[in-house]
Amino acid sequence: MWVKLVLLLLFCLMILGAVHFAQPRESEEPGSATNIVHSLRLLTWNIGYAELEDDTRAHDKDLPAVAEVILREDPDAVALQELTGNAQLNILLGLLHGKYRGAVAQQGKGDRFESVLVKEASAKFIPVPVGTRYALGASFRPRGDTHEVLLLSAHADAFNAAHRRTYTEALIDWTQARGQSSEIFIAGDFNFELKAANETNLYTDNLKHDSESYSNILRHFRDLGRAAGDTAINDRRIDYIFGPPGLEQIGRVEVLRNAAVGRMDHWPLLVEVGF
Repeated sequence: MWVKLVLLLLFCLMILGAVHFAQPRESEEPGSATNIVHSLRLLTWNIGYAELEDDTRAHDKDLPAVAEVILREDPDAVALQELTGNAQLNILLGLLHGKYRGAVAQQGKGDRFESVLVKEASAKFIPVPVGTRYALGASFRPRGDTHEVLLLSAHADAFNAAHRRTYTEALIDWTQARGQSSEIFIAGDFNFELKAANETNLYTDNLKHDSESYSNILRHFRDLGRAAGDTAINDRRIDYIFGPPGLEQIGRVEVLRNAAVGRMDHWPLLVEVGF
């Protein structure tokens, strides 16, 4: 009799154990923003205008709205594209009340600049040569964490997929040459056309070039904003935040579709991750 009781007890313990371990743990649920330790919040935003405007670069009158979004969302670092230069950056930094430091990329071929804003006071800004253009990197340690983060603000060619491919390859080569010293993130407007419905000229090989560029970057990085959907008008997902493939946690991932003002044709993408 006692043998049956022991077996019954063991059976009950097995059932309880199975139920316990089958329940999803909060920290393991994909997309859960809770309990993220050593979190990092990043935002990327092309604040320029649609192609039909006379000047498609960022406009000074929109900067208060841009600053309001940044202050409200409180990212550790921001990648911006299509600024007109240092003067515009300084206006934006003033509107941010000294909470962020920032820089713009070096002048390359073109009349618009990538920029990075960082809350951490000791951040270092790094020019990133990419062919005839420059991206911009910022190295920092969020909230004194032991991880050094390197965020690049990038903007690939809007009109030529072959140029986008060359640009993406150069960015990847630059990051790979830095070894394992930093947790590297690349954020910005890559202009990839990965849907045939968005292709403006079906007699080109844009889709081939862009799909291969995207596949290439995914060999080294993780597409952190993939689940958030379109980032620009006409159902286009052309703004990305790529991060290390081994990230332990991904929390909030959101396209802020109510943030655009004036004639902006992009929305900011916000991503929060944990190490």
